[in-house]
Amino acid sequence: MSKVLDKLGEFINSSKISPDDQNDLLIFLPILPEESLENLLRIFKEEPKLLKDFNEDFKARLNILIDGRDKWDKLISKEEEFLEEGEREEKEDYYDN
Repeated sequence: MSKVLDKLGEFINSSKISPDDQNDLLIFLPILPEESLENLLRIFKEEPKLLKDFNEDFKARLNILIDGRDKWDKLISKEEEFLEEGEREEKEDYYDN
């Protein structure tokens, strides 16, 4: 196992997400390129709550693989709404300053 994967594993294991979710992530993460793992570790260390968000997104996508197309469409719609809301907030922050 790579050093960055070891560090990421330690970070995940020390998190508040459930042991089952930790295990699922640790099974999935080794398929990612080393650079992606380094970026994830950096991001999670800078903003630990993003691990929870990442895990929720991962679980949603995993469930979609199991349950089918309808859920995929709903997830994409939800993500589009999330991104649009973020863009609106950025514009509001810009104009408020």
